[in-house]
Amino acid sequence: MLLNATLLIQDVQLLCFTVVFGALALQRWSDPMRRWIFYSFLANSAGAIIDLGAAHLPLWITHALNQEMIPLSYCLLNIALVAFTRRRNTAVWISVAFLVLSFPVFLAWMHRPAATWSDALGDLVIALESIVAYTLLFLSREASTRVPRLLLGWFFILFTIVEMARVYVAFVLHGDPDVTTPRLQVISVVIYIANVSLLPLTFLWMMQARTEDHLLHQSIIDPLTGVLNRRGLDQALSRELARSQRFGYPLTLAILDLDYFKAVNDRHGHAVGDAILHGVAGFLVQRIRQTDTLARLGGEEFLLMLPHVDLLASGNLVEQICRSLREWPSFTPDGEHRITASFGVASTSAQRPLTAEQLLREADIALYQAKAEGRDRVCFYSPDDAVLPS
Repeated sequence: MLLNATLLIQDVQLLCFTVVFGALALQRWSDPMRRWIFYSFLANSAGAIIDLGAAHLPLWITHALNQEMIPLSYCLLNIALVAFTRRRNTAVWISVAFLVLSFPVFLAWMHRPAATWSDALGDLVIALESIVAYTLLFLSREASTRVPRLLLGWFFILFTIVEMARVYVAFVLHGDPDVTTPRLQVISVVIYIANVSLLPLTFLWMMQARTEDHLLHQSIIDPLTGVLNRRGLDQALSRELARSQRFGYPLTLAILDLDYFKAVNDRHGHAVGDAILHGVAGFLVQRIRQTDTLARLGGEEFLLMLPHVDLLASGNLVEQICRSLREWPSFTPDGEHRITASFGVASTSAQRPLTAEQLLREADIALYQAKAEGRDRVCFYSPDDAVLPS
């Protein structure tokens, strides 16, 4: 009686969540994860409809086909997880293999008294599909979805343990898990209700977390060059400056401005200008350390943030970048567009703490000095340069 009431609650929940995920899938049908989650709940709902009409349907539908519906839904769920975690399709083939191999056995065991074994086989296939699911969840390294992924992964582990316990009772002890082991029946009821409630809500949580992370990424990344924009730089500089002052290490900024870039844009068009900006960004990324930061300030200006590097040590690095930029054959596919840049460098240290605004201003003053001296060179800030050259 308890299990039947639980199944009825599950069926109603499944139908409701199928409608919800169907609406989400229609909003963004190009998203494979949304589609496959919807298909998963659709398979579960098909099983729920079969349950509700069991009295009027043949045995091969109510038992064999219905037994396959829940494993099918987990198989489709694993396909959704493969799409979500961007893993290889090996997990998909494993899930499909479990499903295909089990169906002939469901057909063979659909008649009584083998029905208990058929139910246990369904539990076994679900447990195997759950193992694939939590493996996919734990293998993912996406930071934005870490909490819901781990929550769902540990639940799948608990769910697998309960399903395997039911398999053990049926195949080893030759009993009915819902009759001979009342405690296991109660635990199963709790797990099944939690499964139908937790699984869709956690998926919604993961989808929302990824969407928010994507929007945050778009807000701090320059779409043309793929490096930080001004907003992203402000956040990164604020964090790095706080660490620099806390731990007492130097921090150097180098602002570079592409020489005569406006003339290139006016003469050759914005398509060539965009190609040069994209090429220069890639060029700079290849020449800085992983701990350094590159940002586009706007227009043709870029900024290099160099932690643990003082003004003296930054000289060789920035001079080398300036020289390499001058010698680079071209930043466009036609090989006809070379470019140079002017660099302004400033530094802060424990002995000379500065705010972000002060450090940026000093680097900007040094940049103006480099332009005033003829461009295509590196200038370092000194207090004597405090007035911008005319």
